[in-house]
Amino acid sequence: MHIKPTNGLLGKKDITYPAILLAAALCIGIYLIVTAVLISKDGVTFIEYAKNLALSPKDTMLNGYQHPGYPFLISAVHRIINITRNCREPYDWIYSAQITALVFRLFALAMLYFLGKVLTGRGHSFFAVLILVFLPKPAEYGSDALSDWPHLFFLMTGILLLIGGAIKRQWWSFGLAGLLSGIGYLIRPECAQLVVLGLLWLGFQFFWPKRTMTKGKAVFASILLLAGFLIIAGPYMKLKGAVFPKKHIGEFASTQQQFQPDNTVTESAPDAVYKTYFTAKNIGKSLVELIQNAGDTLMWFFVPALLTGLYLFWQKQEWHEPQKFFITTFIALNILVMIWLYCKHGYMSERHTLPMMAIIFFYIPHGLQAISNWLCEKFPEKIRQSSANGNRRLFVILFIIGISICIPKLLTPLHYDKKCYKAAAQWIAQNTDKTAVIAVPDIRISFYAQRPGISYEGQTIPENSQYTVRKFNTKKQASAEKTALNENVVFSCGDKKSEIVVYNNAPH
Repeated sequence: MHIKPTNGLLGKKDITYPAILLAAALCIGIYLIVTAVLISKDGVTFIEYAKNLALSPKDTMLNGYQHPGYPFLISAVHRIINITRNCREPYDWIYSAQITALVFRLFALAMLYFLGKVLTGRGHSFFAVLILVFLPKPAEYGSDALSDWPHLFFLMTGILLLIGGAIKRQWWSFGLAGLLSGIGYLIRPECAQLVVLGLLWLGFQFFWPKRTMTKGKAVFASILLLAGFLIIAGPYMKLKGAVFPKKHIGEFASTQQQFQPDNTVTESAPDAVYKTYFTAKNIGKSLVELIQNAGDTLMWFFVPALLTGLYLFWQKQEWHEPQKFFITTFIALNILVMIWLYCKHGYMSERHTLPMMAIIFFYIPHGLQAISNWLCEKFPEKIRQSSANGNRRLFVILFIIGISICIPKLLTPLHYDKKCYKAAAQWIAQNTDKTAVIAVPDIRISFYAQRPGISYEGQTIPENSQYTVRKFNTKKQASAEKTALNENVVFSCGDKKSEIVVYNNAPH
């Protein structure tokens, strides 16, 4: 059964459905913020960037690894919070970052509903976004101090404008998409793909016999798309001296200061040591990693429905229809970027694959419906005749089973396995001088303790540190090594196997 996209008219369900989705997402988001043990390591980087951005904007952007968009939003929310109540560090900054992520998750979910309405219809869009609301990993990103959902809001809004502009032949939609692409680029550079997608569509208008735009409008729309992007993103590119400064791509000028990694840089920073090649073996590994990330995000239960829905989607629509063109090119472009990221830099996480997953989520309900119909056909004829709505009931049953699988992991507090980090940070804050330098295996420990921190790995203790925090993967390993140092206190981690030990570096 092919579901035609609904028309652009707003109905009562276009108010009811988003309201239900946002209410559910808000409750989940608040719960995750309140119960969170720690924020992510990248979250610390964003918060430190936001602090420095308020003091010295140009130098911070010039020397910072991350893009300034999300830290700027954190800073703005932080000012509002400090006006309404007297908070204390670091929690005023932590809550500012988490609130920013959650608010933009709500914005993005509302926009995703309307994008899904164009692609698959109201009903399937509602169920698709509802699944997305309950999936643990995307929900965690929306309550952590991360830039994923702010980026997704601008990316998905831009895709909706591109599809709408192509369907309705609105050249000005491409200009708005360019502006959103530029704003999103300041949050995460991947948002620049809106320009690529738009230019591909407009370029085909010169060659398709059944073009939807005249050549003149296509040229004008292309200029607006590029101009809108460059007006916002151009100054930052000029400052950094590169089109994509995080990966040193498209460098066109030497900056006054080159980025120097410091102790707060997380695993997402450039890895100067890692080198690999675009061999068949590495490409195969990247595809396996991509599948693993997608499966983990979907809790694996929804994978068959997704594959079925995508198959039906490609079977039913012509490739030159705007919906299929933009979705197909978006998926293809993201797969290529993921392969490049893994082969070139050696990593790929669920956060990197989330934008692609957010687009193809819409076809999960379609796949569930097809699977329900197929299962009903396998029932004996008497059972099928006695239950006219059997396929609908089976769809609901499969949907509820999938959501139920998500609930236990969804309700697990953020970074629960790192609760020993929080305990160590609290001890350091209460038992050390504010100027004490702490050598830490994870920068979050010194951040929560509000002490100067030195990130280190291995056995060598930094000479200028007064205290050292070490993590042992097993209690047996901890017992064997901690006698060599001045042990202060031991904290057990959530897995009840590993330990965090705080040492005083003063001589015996």
